[in-house]
Amino acid sequence: MLKLVLPNPKYLDSVKNAIAEYKAQPSLFDIHCITKMIEAEKDDFKNYFHEVENKRQGIDLPEGHVPNTTLWLIDDEQYIGSFDIRHELNDYLLLNGGHIAYQIIPSARRKGYVKAGLKLTLAFAQENLHINKALLTCHFENEASYRAMISVMQEWGGEEISPSLIDNHQEHRVWINTQPK
Repeated sequence: MLKLVLPNPKYLDSVKNAIAEYKAQPSLFDIHCITKMIEAEKDDFKNYFHEVENKRQGIDLPEGHVPNTTLWLIDDEQYIGSFDIRHELNDYLLLNGGHIAYQIIPSARRKGYVKAGLKLTLAFAQENLHINKALLTCHFENEASYRAMISVMQEWGGEEISPSLIDNHQEHRVWINTQPK
């Protein structure tokens, strides 16, 4: 059964397997969360759970950061990927990053997990954070992510807006309703 959960030590064995996959098959589009998880593995995740909880509660955030909830996508009790929801947007996130960022382990890509995870994450954003429309962005060259975002937007409603140029690359930007049509 596919579900989203707050990071939980009971999934660490499959998370460690995922980290090995990410290291063996790096992608240009894997986000900073992968780096954070690789760093967390070095101290056996001793600080990781504390840090993600502080981010969720908005405690000790670096300047320019907003509260953020990390959710793990779990299928048959195995870690499949992470979805991060920013509780609000600042000027930078309006151009690059948006509300939701995600990554799926290499062996689970192109199997519908992004679309399914996005739908679960959008519902979570609506139910728990009262976000009615979520902004998603992705690098112009990340066609798989873009297709998944557009597919969910067409099904749930929303709109694609003008791309942005940020850090010398263009970003697709899509607003998606957090409830199905």
